[in-house]
Amino acid sequence: MAAMLYEAVAPEKPPCLYSSHDFEFPECKAYLNCMRGYGFNVEIARPFLSYFELMERGMGFITRYDAWCVPMLVGTAFLDWLRGKGATSPSDGVMFRGISGSEYSKKFHRELEVYKPLQLPTINPMLNFSKEEILRIIQERYNLPFNPLYENLSRTYCICCYTSADPKKMSYSKQRFPDECARYYRQIDEMLFGSGLVDCVAENEKMRSREEKLERHGFVHWRRRKEQEKVGAIKFRRASGVLAYFIRESEWIAEQHLEIG
Repeated sequence: MAAMLYEAVAPEKPPCLYSSHDFEFPECKAYLNCMRGYGFNVEIARPFLSYFELMERGMGFITRYDAWCVPMLVGTAFLDWLRGKGATSPSDGVMFRGISGSEYSKKFHRELEVYKPLQLPTINPMLNFSKEEILRIIQERYNLPFNPLYENLSRTYCICCYTSADPKKMSYSKQRFPDECARYYRQIDEMLFGSGLVDCVAENEKMRSREEKLERHGFVHWRRRKEQEKVGAIKFRRASGVLAYFIRESEWIAEQHLEIG
């Protein structure tokens, strides 16, 4: 996608922003350094808090209904980067996303939209391209190497990506990163079984086992119960367009990123 953008706006080279977090494969950073050698203007940003820090603050495990990983692990890094460039609102920036026409989520997106969790103008230029077409363009039109992760995975997931029920991918992650995977599933185990949450659902008993909810990634379909929600601040936009926050629980707020007035 970046290569197509660079071709369209040459000689300009807009920054390719990468959010570096604790669930990325090391191959991704190595690949970014490789891409710098091909002339890409790569910048690396960090999210406000890591995945495990967010979990410890009561975010709850990621589900398909509440996929907070993108706004919290990628989005906060992007917003912080925008702020560093002098932006006063998310609408001052534009995000390009690489969602392909082969992805299930394609039907939920348009080529031009607002990414609602961040209120960020977004362009999805790859929606009409299949994964196979994209890989062919990378090689044949731009003569670029693939991310080495594609040798073992069908896409560049995070280490414990909630979207993947692919046994090969799960096995690959657990083999290479046993400590991270063990910690990830241990937290979810405690939330589901330690809290008694699993006993409060109207489900057949055999569907409540650890194998069903953890090993088969059944937990990704869950919704958290209302009483489990912990909200430290509520975001809203003033008439001027500036973002503001109503603080509910100040001890849950990282004061490095929000000033409590």
